[in-house]
Amino acid sequence: MIRLAFFIHFNRTWVGGINVILNLINLLNIKRKETKSKIKIVIFTNSKKKLKKYSINKNIEIIQDNTLFNQNIALRIIDKIFLVFFNKTIFLEKFLLKNKIDIISHTNIISGINSCSKSIIWIPDFQYLHFPKLFSLKYKIFKYINMKLYSKCAHKILLSSASARKDLKKVCDISNKKIRVNRFFFKVPKKNKLKKFSYLKKKYKLPNKYFYLPNQYWEHKNHRIVIEALKKIHDKKIFIYSTGSKNDYRNPKYFSSLMKKLKENKLENNYKYLGLVPYIDVMSLTYHSLALINPSYFEGWSSSVEQANAYKKIIILSKIKVHLEQNPDEAYFFNPNNSTSLKKILLNIYYKKIIIKNKIKKNTNIKINEYINNYCRIINL
Repeated sequence: MIRLAFFIHFNRTWVGGINVILNLINLLNIKRKETKSKIKIVIFTNSKKKLKKYSINKNIEIIQDNTLFNQNIALRIIDKIFLVFFNKTIFLEKFLLKNKIDIISHTNIISGINSCSKSIIWIPDFQYLHFPKLFSLKYKIFKYINMKLYSKCAHKILLSSASARKDLKKVCDISNKKIRVNRFFFKVPKKNKLKKFSYLKKKYKLPNKYFYLPNQYWEHKNHRIVIEALKKIHDKKIFIYSTGSKNDYRNPKYFSSLMKKLKENKLENNYKYLGLVPYIDVMSLTYHSLALINPSYFEGWSSSVEQANAYKKIIILSKIKVHLEQNPDEAYFFNPNNSTSLKKILLNIYYKKIIIKNKIKKNTNIKINEYINNYCRIINL
């Protein structure tokens, strides 16, 4: 029996990453049943209570343990030193042996080549390369050290896009044998499991037609351009509803500055922030929307795009490399610095002045199977 471990630390900023990991765990569990593979999935978390809000299968072992999440900095430094010289840790190794873990996946925790456990590192993106002004010198030094350790001590490095692979090669000279690109796809809730529109309308006071923007309020997510587009739309029938964390530790005033801009331009009725909402509500809001918007300047691989595409939704996207690589079925691209182009798309979709593309692409289930099969090959299952 192979014990495959994931670490899920609930904080206020990384909702998207947690959804990606839990989606993978769900798909792995389905494959385990279908193929009767000898794999035991283990989740280490800092909050069983928060994890219960997600549909976690009973076959998955959940352990609430803060040993690694709140580890003393001195112990971390000792483990890093041992990694450099012996390609193995002391305190992490004891933890992994105690819990009989064979593989740790989708984490920045490195066990070392000589460890009892293989470490599969997932790097979601290299945002600090593209927007260095948003990150402190301390953060960039930390990333540099980690990249050096990954190149020497990780068994595999997992990336979500070809764009990320190019960025990795700029940062560190890592053997191609260690690097794997595996674009993730989502198994979304079935339509009959979603909340009905009447329920959402009452709960969130929705109009009959709305656009949905589920990006977290980080500066690079570029909510500003959406507000600029709304300013240019004199038709007050256009409504945009937004969800996600409003905390950007790099720019704590970002959210409040956007709310101030809305008020100054009398757009509070046309742009609504609903806060952090349950996952099933996010999926339901996506499904019932006119279209999903992602105006971001940068993404590693957008989970909201894949979720919306699984429901065959129209998706309005900033024209950036990763969005072009994702290339969803019904995508309409705009320059992330051009509010006029976004305005035109919003109006055209609202008044049905667009031609539905209906591109013939791979079935979502086929893409999901490719994703999970590729992951299993990466970890040698």
